Amino acid sequence: MSPSIGIIGDGFGAAAFVLHLSQHAPEYLDNLIIFGTGTLGSGAAYACATPDYKLNVRSDLMRLWPDNPSHFTAWAKQYLDDDDAHHPAGAFYQRRDFARYVSACLADLPQKITQISEHVIQARALTDSADTRWQVETEHGARYQCDHLILATGNPKPIWPCSVHLPDDDKRLIQSVWKGDWQTSVGSGEDVNIIGGGLTAMDVIYALFQAGHKGQIKVITPNGMLPPVQMPWTVKPAFNWPECRTACDVVRAARSILGPDWTQISWQESFEALRIGLNDVYQGLSGNERRRLMRHFGGWWMLTRFRCGPHTHAAASALQKAGQLQVLSGRALSLDEHKANIQLTLSGGAALISDKVINCTGPAGDALLSSMLARGLLQPSSSGRGISVSALLACYRPDKSPWQSLSAIGSMTGGSLGDIVAASSIARQASIVAQRLA
Repeated sequence: MSPSIGIIGDGFGAAAFVLHLSQHAPEYLDNLIIFGTGTLGSGAAYACATPDYKLNVRSDLMRLWPDNPSHFTAWAKQYLDDDDAHHPAGAFYQRRDFARYVSACLADLPQKITQISEHVIQARALTDSADTRWQVETEHGARYQCDHLILATGNPKPIWPCSVHLPDDDKRLIQSVWKGDWQTSVGSGEDVNIIGGGLTAMDVIYALFQAGHKGQIKVITPNGMLPPVQMPWTVKPAFNWPECRTACDVVRAARSILGPDWTQISWQESFEALRIGLNDVYQGLSGNERRRLMRHFGGWWMLTRFRCGPHTHAAASALQKAGQLQVLSGRALSLDEHKANIQLTLSGGAALISDKVINCTGPAGDALLSSMLARGLLQPSSSGRGISVSALLACYRPDKSPWQSLSAIGSMTGGSLGDIVAASSIARQASIVAQRLA
């Protein structure tokens, strides 16, 4: 009889694992259970209702099958009628359409996948053995056991990054915009403050622009900058990384190939060539050097790594040119009542008044992972970010040896392995775990 497998999470990572498992060990699907309340494959990234949320990378980089990079593009050409997606930099389809694509791939499976529509609040090992079975408990008290447990929890909903001295249900505060159902709560003439200046903020700016928003928009971000735009770059040979023992070695090597102007196509081509071997370089650093690298290089890397799509960039540029959008440098300190409006106080003391405040600061901490870390079932990565996993995605035990029956997929592994955010990276991880279990 095939082993039973439990997957905590129902987003892209979980779906990718199911699909790769169907290739390597299809008989295992009969004893697989997925825990999650959403549509399998959508997750926080793609379960959005609005057409205004588009992919931030072109379609050929959205790779569910690493050995078939054109699979999504071919599907999109056959099933999508979206002329607006096309741009000289590539095809940038709606995020909800990528969820449709994943669902279409799952629909081709001969087996029906079992999904428990509840949140898992606790997981525990049944013995101290490395190959122990696992028990998970859901929010309603139901308990399930499995031979192998996979953590694919994705990104938890964001929380406010500052003190909030207002009721939790205050309609003037929009804590999460991921579903894309917030637009009707913002009046066309209202002033809006956006906390965070990354890709989520760019989605919000584009949605406001598409709605013909007339009010003032302020974006507050630590570096006072919005992401650069995707360029029409072509794949170049991988950068030949020298031996890097320190964070300084990594930065020095990166600077040797990157020019001064990141608005040039050649700059992004060089940057993408760097990324190909970067995770191997990162994994070769000590924990202390990984922390140094992220402390001194992480902010710049995040800004240049996560470029926005051409549609959102054009909208932000138009609003800035019209004097309607301002990007300010600072960090949110508190949110308070100010007459009929909201006062956002920054760490430097500046006070910004608006009708609405939108949180675009990214995911919060994961309660389940925090609980497993506190009980020693998971170990923190040496970099201080996420959890410690092996190259084969096995989680580590208290004695620093790997669990044979506990694996992880997704951004939680980034502190151990490097740049693990893109769909293609997560799909590769799903394939690795599927092959290890087969």
